[in-house]
Amino acid sequence: MPLVWVSISGHGFGHAAQLVPVLNELGKCVSDLRVILRTTVPQIFFQETLEVPWEYLLSQQDIGCIQENPLHIDIPGTWQAYREFHLSWDRRMREEVHAIRFARPTIVLSNISHLGIASGVNAGCPTVALASLSWDQILEEYISDGCAQQRMIVEHIRQAYWGVRMLLRPFPGIVMPAFPLVTDVGPILLPPVRSRGVLRDRLKLEPHERLVLIAFGGIPVSSLPLEQLEGLKGFVFLISGEINVEGYTRLVSTHSLDLPFRQILAEADVLLTKPGYATIVEAVRLHLPVVYVRRYNFADEQPLVDFIHQYGRAKELSLDEFQAGQWLQALEEVQVLPSPDTAMPAEGTHEAVEHLLEFFE
Repeated sequence: MPLVWVSISGHGFGHAAQLVPVLNELGKCVSDLRVILRTTVPQIFFQETLEVPWEYLLSQQDIGCIQENPLHIDIPGTWQAYREFHLSWDRRMREEVHAIRFARPTIVLSNISHLGIASGVNAGCPTVALASLSWDQILEEYISDGCAQQRMIVEHIRQAYWGVRMLLRPFPGIVMPAFPLVTDVGPILLPPVRSRGVLRDRLKLEPHERLVLIAFGGIPVSSLPLEQLEGLKGFVFLISGEINVEGYTRLVSTHSLDLPFRQILAEADVLLTKPGYATIVEAVRLHLPVVYVRRYNFADEQPLVDFIHQYGRAKELSLDEFQAGQWLQALEEVQVLPSPDTAMPAEGTHEAVEHLLEFFE
């Protein structure tokens, strides 16, 4: 029975979000396909999106980055976590290789764990990567001058990546020289969700009021300038996360809506977020205006910013403006921006699956 062993970075939901559409489409082409998920991404994410039969095996596949919140990367904490992860590398490799050999998958597919890739290669299984970023390129920006240990960790990751058969790189992606063979495909997305028009009725909005969805991916915000947002007349803010909004009239938790996140996204008037792959590409497809806050030290951020300005409508909000609740100008201006002249490139899910099917013939 065909089986895909899937190694997924647990840093937010973006890595899983790129893999799920490909696995769903692959399941339509390969009879009786099964998937083993090796990750720390919560199971509920896959329960809502993954259509092929799957088994969940909880396992930390890499570090990614340690983040105090969506907009701040704890660089010292990240390096410390990598040091500890690599101290147990030999044990982790033995466990992964043993588990892969026992499962006997058709392929190992990784986004974008170097442990998953190295283990697949050492287990003698065809191993493929699918990702728009790689951790060696992300960490490169954080290396301290003269720190040999940090450089060694990055080189270790690159050596693991080098063993892969192929990297499938969804657009927009960064340059990743650690991979010997890079195959570009179009943007990868789940099938579109159409607006059902229920959200405005449920919230009893006036015709002039605009819904602003605040969503920062798998690492939700822990604090917002709630008082300032409450004073922005003409807007209602939908907040994805655990922030307590009790007592506010213009602030609504998405958890209280009992609707899938992508349905809420499809019915919003404006999205406020950071540049993250799945959210940005989905917003462009929906023609949804985006106000974004940048980190300025994450390697895949600039390609995503370029993407949304070329194919969508977007305004940047500085970190100081974000924290102070000075959102009004950006929210108003982004809604009146002209539509882009260039359509988003064709989606690449089918392209990616065609390349993977070669391993199932």
